[in-house]
Amino acid sequence: MSPIAPLTLSALLLAAMPAAAQAPAPPPQKPLSAERLTMPLFPAGWTQVATNRGNIEVLDYVPAKETVTAWRNKITLEVYHELNTLPLDALYRRTQGQNRDACEGTIEGQFQSGLNNGFPSAFWVLGCKKHRDSGMGETRYTKAIQGRARVYILTRAWRTPAYGDDGPEIPRREIEDALAFLTTSVACVDGEPAHPCPTKAAAP
Repeated sequence: MSPIAPLTLSALLLAAMPAAAQAPAPPPQKPLSAERLTMPLFPAGWTQVATNRGNIEVLDYVPAKETVTAWRNKITLEVYHELNTLPLDALYRRTQGQNRDACEGTIEGQFQSGLNNGFPSAFWVLGCKKHRDSGMGETRYTKAIQGRARVYILTRAWRTPAYGDDGPEIPRREIEDALAFLTTSVACVDGEPAHPCPTKAAAP
């Protein structure tokens, strides 16, 4: 019987190897969601000053001449990835508890919920009469949106001198602008009539 050629022997050895030794096929990648948050009335001149990216993405914005540590006005966007089933009232109770722990005296507005651009949404106001660390007062207007892919928490905050039961001294125009900003900010999906995106959406 004629000897087996080296090349043929190598081919036979490879064919005899168990299938488990072969490299597994990569898992299919999950398609990116077309859902996004738009903020048409984002204030002009504000810039991003801090970003904490992870499963919970946090982005902070302040006006010119203010910083992430020395600020009077701030917008914070929290994006909870893969937590779209988290109840919005649970997020409210969490921030409510954090506010109570951090402050000497609080003001708590009513939790309001409904639909916004076809998605479950909520709004609340929390006041901190005197922050234990900074000694300043803080006020936060917050809008939460429960999208299909993510939960969005958008907050407009002020830092002022410590205050009492009468509340902080914030100009009425600033409050009106903040409410308009939060009201018009929506989660949307391009091409879906149930969740339409604004035709003109300013990018921060």
